[in-house]
Amino acid sequence: MTMRTSATRRRAAAVAAVATGLLLAGCGGASEQETVDWTNGLCSSYATFREAAIVGPQAAPDLPAQARNLSAYLGNTATSLDKALADLDTLGASPVSGGDEAVTKFRDQLTGYRSAFQQARTQVDALDLSSPTLQQDIEGAVAPVLQLQDANQDPLAGLDSAVTDAATKAPACQNLSRLSNPTPGG
Repeated sequence: MTMRTSATRRRAAAVAAVATGLLLAGCGGASEQETVDWTNGLCSSYATFREAAIVGPQAAPDLPAQARNLSAYLGNTATSLDKALADLDTLGASPVSGGDEAVTKFRDQLTGYRSAFQQARTQVDALDLSSPTLQQDIEGAVAPVLQLQDANQDPLAGLDSAVTDAATKAPACQNLSRLSNPTPGG
């Protein structure tokens, strides 16, 4: 149990560190508060998507209703990705060296996610709800989203370790860490 909790904390800290690391890589002439505030905005944009994605589709009594609920979920998540990308656009220039590269990584990743969620929704919406193979058809339709689980999803990987400090002070980065690890046990 201690190893699991410790590993969970390390993952949470790594997520926050990655987000912050991008921003602090150069430290330039920005004050610590400017860097923390900017990093907070960066993490906030990503959290918008994570909060929507974690919700999942509503439960349904039958497969056709499951497909409709899945479509709504995929659409809502794609919309949250649009908002996350718009938030990145309003973030402004990074106050530190390396921050703009972080924004690019976030934007690239969120754009890929949006594409996968939109593609899956289009496929779910095209399903024949009376098909005897509806369960398998649903599983095939959501494949673009399921493939995201296999991808390296850490947009902050490879960034300067100085980011860790700003992320640990940015409330949105702390919330993002909690969203990434909603329960201590797994």
